[in-house]
Amino acid sequence: MTTDQLKEVLGNYKWTLLVAFIMFAMVGFGYKLARILDEGDSKRVQAQQETIALLSEENNALTTKVNQLEVAMELSKLEAENITNTLSEQKKELEAQQELLSFYERVMAPEKTDDGFAIEGVEVFKLSENTYQLRLVLLQSKQKKAVINGNLDIAVVGTRNGKPITLKSGESNVLAEDVKYRFRFFQAVNVTLTIEENIDVESIAFSTTVYQYKTRKGNYEISVPWNEALSVELE
Repeated sequence: MTTDQLKEVLGNYKWTLLVAFIMFAMVGFGYKLARILDEGDSKRVQAQQETIALLSEENNALTTKVNQLEVAMELSKLEAENITNTLSEQKKELEAQQELLSFYERVMAPEKTDDGFAIEGVEVFKLSENTYQLRLVLLQSKQKKAVINGNLDIAVVGTRNGKPITLKSGESNVLAEDVKYRFRFFQAVNVTLTIEENIDVESIAFSTTVYQYKTRKGNYEISVPWNEALSVELE
């Protein structure tokens, strides 16, 4: 049956009521369907928001943990660096103490060495372009110590313009005179050397004839490489 036939059967009034009912039913169904879809969308949005909130919370927790680990790592690095520096300083201090102890043992405990006369702790410090400070210690390591004396000759050995040269104390500008010594246990020496700028120094040599009062006891010679004696900082 067509709509025209149905309209003719029902009449205008009933047909109008039927059409109105159908329209209201469609509107109601559409509204209901929209509510259902809206509720579904709302639930999905709520679920997504909850998921986002949970992920944000986890991300914040992980970020905090990473930051804490980075801080802990930096603190560990600083602690390790401090420990390394402390160990290095303690090692240097121990070496210095051992060297000092060894020096006093050679002075006070001659049974540990039989050299008789010795030169220890040779150090050179640069004061200017051609001026240097020389430090060393003369010591006697014999068991029966008596006063010894003599003159210590100092020689700077190197090259000038490619030719060998030796500058001796008392004979050149390097040092006006030999170092006089007289001691029973040890004697510190601190002198200033003048070395021309065009001289490439290779070593510094020491020699002496040791006397006990006026009796000649022997000769002593030693040469120290310049690069080993030269120190960076003046103490």
